[in-house]
Amino acid sequence: MLELRKLLDKVDQMSQDVADRQQLYGDLAQEARAVLADTRVDEELHAKITAAITAESTWRGARPLEGALDRRINPQARAANFSLIGVDGSQIYPDRHGPVLYYLLNIGSIVMRVGSGQAPVTDTRPELYYSEADLYDQNLNLVNNEWVNGRRELAEMRALADLAQAERLYYAGDLEPMILAMKDGQLTMWMGERAQSAEKKQQLVRYIACLHDIQQVGAVPIGFVGRPRSANVVRLLWVARLPQSEITRERVNSSKYRALTDRALFSALLGPNQRSALFASTGRVNREDFAQAGQRICFFYLNIARSNDPAAARIVRVDLPEWATQSPALIDKIQNAIYDDCEGTHFPYVLVRADELAVVSQQEKRNLDSMLAVSISQITGHMPLDSAKAMAKSQSRHYAT
Repeated sequence: MLELRKLLDKVDQMSQDVADRQQLYGDLAQEARAVLADTRVDEELHAKITAAITAESTWRGARPLEGALDRRINPQARAANFSLIGVDGSQIYPDRHGPVLYYLLNIGSIVMRVGSGQAPVTDTRPELYYSEADLYDQNLNLVNNEWVNGRRELAEMRALADLAQAERLYYAGDLEPMILAMKDGQLTMWMGERAQSAEKKQQLVRYIACLHDIQQVGAVPIGFVGRPRSANVVRLLWVARLPQSEITRERVNSSKYRALTDRALFSALLGPNQRSALFASTGRVNREDFAQAGQRICFFYLNIARSNDPAAARIVRVDLPEWATQSPALIDKIQNAIYDDCEGTHFPYVLVRADELAVVSQQEKRNLDSMLAVSISQITGHMPLDSAKAMAKSQSRHYAT
């Protein structure tokens, strides 16, 4: 039971703290935008970026791929007929206190053939994991939520690759129609900066193989981040203003802009349907695993708002492989397609619909638990039950309501 009256003083203090920080961050963002405009993209800047990576191997900054950091690009080219694929995933994590030990992944998908007049095609892919090989790692520890999330990411990318291949077959192999295969979140698979297990590394290999499969059929994988918290460009600006001799691990990590996000940086710079310059993340997994496989991930920021008011800006991040950035016309078509699909929802419709298809409610989880328990009892003669702890909590919460 949450007694809100006991938090009144803290709520007032927090509100004042938020207001103070907004003022501070606004001033820092204005200063950072001045640095963005004044910084030249030249050999000296790239040398500083390399020095920052050498000094701090886990530095997740940005390497510019275009001639100016403060570019604002209005798209020119537009695709008349193309396909948008949206995929999202949901999961039920292993529950030690449930009646049966398992986890579930559910992948929702939608394919929209824009301009065709056809109804969207939707589907779901639920999959149960219950064997010892699925549930336990090499040390016989029950897999954790992070591990399941990695399996979900891989399942999402596999679904994107399969749907992209099927969609190209729909066009009888004609490479002219654009196919965008979009997922919610960044396009790189998050690995962290610590040493990874052999299983995690194998997941990454399979994930990158899916990107290759999408590329082979002439489709473009897209990662869409609706409210980005990343600060790759902001970190680049801090390094850019340091003298080369001062680029040490301590200085790289002591940025005065460390509380800023790229979203704050670009919110007053980009107008509706304007994108930023292209950048590549310097994160280790991107510059090593993805880049070495020919799948280095790049990104740009895009304002999907319809109003010119900077206060109403809605800055999103769009991830795509570097090989898809070689044609300015293709980037324009991608930008227009995403902007149009966000109309009315401020988020791509295909991802909203994929999420609706993928999400597993608590009631659906209870129904699945009951179905599993009944099926097992019919074979074993014994009904699996929740743990005593889970049953006690359930009864207590029932009486509380």
